[in-house]
Amino acid sequence: MSRIWERAIDMTQQLIRFPSVSSTSNEAVSQFVADVLASQGFAIEWLSYRDEHGIEKVSVVGKRGTGVGGVGYLAHTDVVPANDWSLDFCGPFDPVVRDDRIYGRGACDMKGSIAAALVVISSMDPDRQVPTYFVITSDEEVGMHGARFVNAHSQFFEEMVQHQTIGIVGEPTRLGVVHAHKGGLRFEILARGRSAHTSTTDGVNANYALFPALPSLLELRDRSESQSQFHSQEFDPPTLSWNMTIVNEPQAVNVTPSMAKLNNFLRTMPGVNHEPILDQVMHVCDSYGLEFERTDWVDPWSVDPGSSWIQMMLEIVQSEMSQSVCYATDAGVLQRLKPMLICGPGDIQQAHRSDEWIALAQLEQGVSIYREAFMRLLLCSR
Repeated sequence: MSRIWERAIDMTQQLIRFPSVSSTSNEAVSQFVADVLASQGFAIEWLSYRDEHGIEKVSVVGKRGTGVGGVGYLAHTDVVPANDWSLDFCGPFDPVVRDDRIYGRGACDMKGSIAAALVVISSMDPDRQVPTYFVITSDEEVGMHGARFVNAHSQFFEEMVQHQTIGIVGEPTRLGVVHAHKGGLRFEILARGRSAHTSTTDGVNANYALFPALPSLLELRDRSESQSQFHSQEFDPPTLSWNMTIVNEPQAVNVTPSMAKLNNFLRTMPGVNHEPILDQVMHVCDSYGLEFERTDWVDPWSVDPGSSWIQMMLEIVQSEMSQSVCYATDAGVLQRLKPMLICGPGDIQQAHRSDEWIALAQLEQGVSIYREAFMRLLLCSR
């Protein structure tokens, strides 16, 4: 086993040990990444902000080299919650190598990928004159807020945009090359009542204002599934995948709920106009006296699969065709950078699971592919 490969395993485990769930601060893991990059001669932008709950969040953007072009690697350090962790031989933030896998929260999405990229860059000649960038964001799992902050405030990212640096987003694709993904749109429908003890008649149950609107909303949802104008055959499934959940406050069964909220999520697609659906949703809300609010969104992303950078990466991974995926990434926010692709170790089927893992074989291939991609892009930019 090569020394660089051993380092990738070790660094993946080091990164997993930081419990950087999106609801907590990722400052510690960001400092670790910044220190690794700084030790390899990268200048560092430390982009911090406080989220809506007042928690410190940090994105790190690093740059090494001068000139134009070059290569950028993009990833995120936050992970989804691990409350449902199901393994008894390790905790979510106590990684274990077992059965040719690394187990731990974030192993697949996406600390294994970050580790592969970091060990590759540390093994390369630091004196190359063309630039290498690392864009490592926060809050990707909860609205891409770190990427939005980078897009607005990072001078290094602005350089990437102006100089057409080729960006590799390291999300798990089993090292296939992705040229398009869906976006996401969240909106809320809110009904209000008045809370009271259910032994009295003083309350007004907010659900009773929401329920009459549900048949019309379900009809719209079914229409979005069946009508071709809301489909794109580039994706599987080819629909907006409209999902709904209901939340009550307060939740106690012996208290009349004063609020009923219908959360909605659409997976938007390039070239598909979903605004007519939202117009009809707002009409339903007006008809039943409900409140409507768009709460969060990320645009779908796509590039021409015939683009030179896509074709170059296909050659490196020894594949004939790039693909589209149905999840979203920071690319949807950072798409002012035109020459981008998505390619990373790990399988999205292993992400966010109660036994999340990444195969050692995927990590090993990721190191090899990133090394070849970085070297080729740095050489062709000279």
